[in-house]
Amino acid sequence: MKEMTRTGLYFAMFLAAGAVSGLLGPSLIYLAGLIDASVAEISIVFTARAIGNILGALLAGRMFDRLQGHHYLIMMLLCVIAGLILVPFSTSLTMLVVLFFLLGATEVSVNAGGNMMMLWLHKEKVGSYVTILHLCYSSGCMLAPLILVFAEWTGQSYGAGYWMVALYALILPFLLWRQPSPRFEARASEVVPATKQKATFLAFLTVIFLYVGFEITIAGWITTYAVLSGEDHNSAAILVTWFFVSLSLGRLFSVILLRWITPRQGIYGLLAISMSGSVMMILSDASLVMIALWLGLGCSAFFPMLFSYANSIMSLNGKRTGYIFVCCGLGALVAPSLTGPIIEAFSVSAFPYLLLLLAVLMALSWQRLASMTRAH
Repeated sequence: MKEMTRTGLYFAMFLAAGAVSGLLGPSLIYLAGLIDASVAEISIVFTARAIGNILGALLAGRMFDRLQGHHYLIMMLLCVIAGLILVPFSTSLTMLVVLFFLLGATEVSVNAGGNMMMLWLHKEKVGSYVTILHLCYSSGCMLAPLILVFAEWTGQSYGAGYWMVALYALILPFLLWRQPSPRFEARASEVVPATKQKATFLAFLTVIFLYVGFEITIAGWITTYAVLSGEDHNSAAILVTWFFVSLSLGRLFSVILLRWITPRQGIYGLLAISMSGSVMMILSDASLVMIALWLGLGCSAFFPMLFSYANSIMSLNGKRTGYIFVCCGLGALVAPSLTGPIIEAFSVSAFPYLLLLLAVLMALSWQRLASMTRAH
């Protein structure tokens, strides 16, 4: 029973983490107005958050090995709450940059910690639990714009939406304090021999880096692609929602599917969907809504399945999990940042080819990892 209480608590925590991550994009115009900055100037907060993600993941990886997991999570959640409360009081771009750096560093610590606590709690049986955890995260991302709209509907500004998320997150430290932290237990024998652990882990990090780049490039650029391809702004904006709806439903469906298939088989299926979705953009006249739904399905359970697979072949302690989330931060920074210059240099028609290249590289790097661990 204690296991299920903690499991439910991590799910609730990931709803908050997803909402924190999802607030920035929809509130960008509000933030620009708050400090009287242009949209071009305010976009630097994305970079601040991404750098916060990378450094926060590096620090979290070491701290979770040294401190009790729940104690560090409580500290990070309190920092998240403080950051959310302060954002609407921002008076300058510098203040916003500092706050979103803080939110990036602390939200990724909650993200890494939640994944780690779930792995340490459920060990080899973690597959479905990690998938539901990530379903909660993507649900939080989807809820964030609705919270902001609700805040405005009540006669307040978007700032009240930040406070609503902070109010919800405030419950979590008290609940975590009452529960014991799961502990890392090294396996008696490793599936991957000690001599091959480093190379295998690097191969795994390569897949993670490429996957996050693929997902964030779609989510960050499909609206711009649609507008530049002649779609109207409203229908183009809603493509991201369709992408995340499909991604969340795919995660939900995969929880059931994982009873009959292994994460390894699931990853092959998701790669096939991702590649075919990219090819569909190039060769067919399919609607962008259909393509967004198909690509969302391809991305859906990839991360949780890959995470579960890695856990089944090697021990994931705090340090290793920290490196995983550093790669997530780099993936979210590199490919999406290169997309704008690529579109500018080769026109908007280069976007589907970029997605196909990323999907093919993902498949090749996964095949390399799978061949290295074929005995498993």
